[in-house]
Amino acid sequence: MLVKKLQSYIPLPYAFNIKNTTHLIKDLTDIPYSSKLKLASFDIANMYTNIPTNELLTIIDMTCQNNYVDENMKKNIIKLSKTVIDQNYFQFQDLTYIQSEGLAMGAPTSSVLPEFYLQYLENFKIYSLLLDHNVEGYFRYVHDILIVYNENNTNIATLLD
Repeated sequence: MLVKKLQSYIPLPYAFNIKNTTHLIKDLTDIPYSSKLKLASFDIANMYTNIPTNELLTIIDMTCQNNYVDENMKKNIIKLSKTVIDQNYFQFQDLTYIQSEGLAMGAPTSSVLPEFYLQYLENFKIYSLLLDHNVEGYFRYVHDILIVYNENNTNIATLLD
């Protein structure tokens, strides 16, 4: 229910997401070729468990406001989100575990909630870093990131930090 509410009331822009290999190749061909271009691949380690859930609720609240979601509906979405986050348990080898931090992998909401957090980071923090470091391309598929940069204009180690 939460996933459907989030998707219908708060559409995500998916500005940096890659759908499949064909989509990635098309986007890569849009970058003018230079012999100085390099590729860097990053992986978001332990993505689900590293999502700060308190910050996530604030982001959902802010996104509801930005999309002019009715106040009553916004309260319901926040309440549902908090309930899902607080009831953060999963099963592994017939044992049930409660996860104390982040989001449980494999939960139905674990695909949408991290996406809210990552898109917030990309649109409000990472985008300016990409501009500051002259990055030619930034592409993400779930937790895998591909960056295209010019070795003369970008210090990839500094960008990663």
